[in-house]
Amino acid sequence: MDKKTIDTTVYKLSGHPTLTGYKQLATAVQYCLEDGAFPARNLTVTLYPRIAASLCQTPRSVARSISRAVDDCWEYGDRKVLEGIAGRRIREKPTPGEMIFFLYRYLSR
Repeated sequence: MDKKTIDTTVYKLSGHPTLTGYKQLATAVQYCLEDGAFPARNLTVTLYPRIAASLCQTPRSVARSISRAVDDCWEYGDRKVLEGIAGRRIREKPTPGEMIFFLYRYLSR
């Protein structure tokens, strides 16, 4: 999967796409697609440090940025696009892990 497709998909559901958290979110999805798996329960141990190293940040700032991007998607983004990506109706804001998983699963089809 190329980076442009990932970025375009994330952009479609974003509220304010210029926030830095979208870059971290797209990078998280890219790494999951490259690895062929979603690291369930290991985001803070494996995925966030990997993103942090590639973007010269700390794992904590990556986690915070992705969380803010998810908040922005929920508050200002396109809810119908989000539900299409998730494949179901979303009644409450997804966690950062759920958002990464939804995007990973959607783009790996």
